[in-house]
Amino acid sequence: MIKILCLGNEFIKEDSLAKRIGSELNLEDTDVTFIKDSFQLMELLNNFKEEDEIIILDVVLGLKEVKLLSVDDLKSEGIITAHDFDAGFILKLLDKKQKIKIIGIPMKGNISKIKKQVKKYLKII
Repeated sequence: MIKILCLGNEFIKEDSLAKRIGSELNLEDTDVTFIKDSFQLMELLNNFKEEDEIIILDVVLGLKEVKLLSVDDLKSEGIITAHDFDAGFILKLLDKKQKIKIIGIPMKGNISKIKKQVKKYLKII
């Protein structure tokens, strides 16, 4: 099963888009979870089954369009999000990092267009 973990803070406009898009995906065979904090993220990642596909949907500062990232991209490309210190740090610590895909979305933009791009990447993964 595909597990989509939506990061962000729904109370901060620039950081809420991942959760908003996640709530509108409506995909079969997909479990969407809205992450409240890094502790919940770590617990969920540690309890996933080996066969689960884990996809993180998160807002990424500086992106102009949706982009597929790996955990290693958080450091190597100099990407900075509000989650790099917390969630990014946790992701880098886990042994499962090669099984985790990240769909980075821009902080602003046309929501319909961003949602279509996210769905396109979900089909590729």
